[in-house]
Amino acid sequence: MLVQIFVPNHIDQYLVSRWQPPSPFTWCLAVLIAVPMAAQQGAAPPVYRVGGDVKAPVLESSQQPEFTDQARLARLQGTVRVSLIVGDDGRPRDLHVVKPLGLGLDENAVATVSLWRFRPGTKSGQPVAVAVTVETSFHLLLDPRDWRVVSAAFSVPPNAAAPVLAKALYPLAKGAAGFAGAQVGFDIDQQGVPSNIHVLRSSNPKFDHAVTSLIHAWRFRAATQGGVPVPAKATLDLTRGDRP
Repeated sequence: MLVQIFVPNHIDQYLVSRWQPPSPFTWCLAVLIAVPMAAQQGAAPPVYRVGGDVKAPVLESSQQPEFTDQARLARLQGTVRVSLIVGDDGRPRDLHVVKPLGLGLDENAVATVSLWRFRPGTKSGQPVAVAVTVETSFHLLLDPRDWRVVSAAFSVPPNAAAPVLAKALYPLAKGAAGFAGAQVGFDIDQQGVPSNIHVLRSSNPKFDHAVTSLIHAWRFRAATQGGVPVPAKATLDLTRGDRP
């Protein structure tokens, strides 16, 4: 894992630790970004921004967030961004996802980051609470020509559990590895079958049929409310190739 701290208005980047991936199939990059935040007067303890005599916390101990089964099925890749406060004891608190991915990766990122430990930030040499943002990137080793999901979101009734991807089929990669992207919306019925599949936007209309056909073959465990299957709506962003 490679962790860097970025201080606004400063060029220096501080290399904290280096990690080698445990398997050839996935890797994850975590970036610690010190974010400007005015001190919260009256809080106990106050939260400071990095700058002047306030120094950023340093990551000392970390664990690797894991892929979920449905994220692997969907080939979901991207970055989960989590805002948090590193207390004067070096422990994370008040964690919030500010840039989600979906399919369980957001929850895994928060659960894992909550276990990280830091050397606390300091003000005039004394430990203080500092606001930071952590970016954790999830990646699979794929053929550049493969379609992959980069964002997944569901709309479900109040207090309902989101659908869970159970089967995802992708065609064999072929052709040139040029970039293409599409956002697809669809319904998921009580049997977990997608319907009303439609492209919301795309980089090139020639790929629209391929993307909608791909989703048509997917199957989900339906959303549930009180243990009863209910309809849901989904929005996926998919890409292939490398963005120019």
